[in-house]
Amino acid sequence: TQSTWGLNRMFLQRAVLVSVVGLVFVSAVDNGLGLTPAMGYNTWNDFRCDNITAVNIKLVADKMKAMGLDKVGYQYINIDDCWAVSRDSNNVIVPDPAAFPDGMKAVADYVHSQGFKFGIYSDRGNFTCAQRPGSLTFETIDANTYASWGVDYLKEDSCYASSDHDTAFANYETMRDALNKTGRPIYFSLCGWSNWYAPVGWGIANSWRIGGDVNEWQSAWNAISINRYLASYARPGGWNDPDMLVGSNPKAAVSLTPVQSRTQFTLWAVMAAPLLIGSNILSMSDFDLETYSNTEVIAVDQDELGIQGDVVWQNCPVVELEILRQEAQTRKFSAVPPCQQIWAKRLVGNTFALAFANFDSADTTLQCDAHCLQSLGFKGAVHVRDLWEHQDLGALTSIQVAVPGSGGSVLLRLSDASVEPADQALIA
Repeated sequence: TQSTWGLNRMFLQRAVLVSVVGLVFVSAVDNGLGLTPAMGYNTWNDFRCDNITAVNIKLVADKMKAMGLDKVGYQYINIDDCWAVSRDSNNVIVPDPAAFPDGMKAVADYVHSQGFKFGIYSDRGNFTCAQRPGSLTFETIDANTYASWGVDYLKEDSCYASSDHDTAFANYETMRDALNKTGRPIYFSLCGWSNWYAPVGWGIANSWRIGGDVNEWQSAWNAISINRYLASYARPGGWNDPDMLVGSNPKAAVSLTPVQSRTQFTLWAVMAAPLLIGSNILSMSDFDLETYSNTEVIAVDQDELGIQGDVVWQNCPVVELEILRQEAQTRKFSAVPPCQQIWAKRLVGNTFALAFANFDSADTTLQCDAHCLQSLGFKGAVHVRDLWEHQDLGALTSIQVAVPGSGGSVLLRLSDASVEPADQALIA
């Protein structure tokens, strides 16, 4: 276990390096997108393959607009698998005519009319995961088709495709280049479900999946644990993607407890992860809406420095990356250990987000004492704000918080108490 503050110097050095790199370079995908992690909605954790229709996508757009999710940063409404049925005589991909009787462009136009951007799904192999047509050898045709429909986001999966690393990279690079040649800015989401995409991901896509699907708390823990190893690869233009958000609504295809779903949102924000809602939009609970519309937490995720946070203290067991990868590939996940973590993410103005997570079943108290604060670069008292309670907690030299059990969390924002709040944004 790691129960000291010894790794913080490395964390801070990396934070400075990544912030400089992120400010100097633009995305190697060369599409000008993803300068902050993508925010939106995806159908998979909500519908799976059931009822993927134009009617339901329009209803989702209407409901997201009515709930004001567009006003807090959610841009994309993305259709996942199960929309395509075949290719025509010119090899152009064909949407399900029963589900999309007016074609896909009509759906994209409607989503755009509601103020959102429109995303769609493909696969680098011969077939998608649901055995619909894949894009292998059809990348140029598909990219041009998507651009003509008004697509703004493409998720490309990795089913029925070669497991050879170089072949996988080449497949995704082919689609990257095809998308760029259309002249339409299309956010490219690489979905290869493995950590080995991270070292090269920034040169291929705007985000890359680092593990398997998050369907339950054990797989969320696996994704969190894998992503810790990959923090240095994330920066503006390209992000580690630990998978989509899982809400607490049992009407969705998958769900977590309310406490767990809120902690997922907290940790995804600290990890600078894409925030793609997978909860049931059409009957979203007040609790989930409150979670996903918390602008103070969203600001942590969308911070312009683009630094992925990391654990600065934990008593959780450290599992080797290869073991975690194998768990993700086989979906044989270890039990979530009864332990705690403290995460830190450097933000603009020399401020920090500090997240306390409790994976034990029992409630607990966690502390970031004076030594902890010093390790983050603070020399004295810090202003502390609770981002879920929306409360200022005053100027403190030591922070102690009660954290609920069974996946509970607390998220704070820290700033130097010796600096006037109006001057925080002026600090480089």
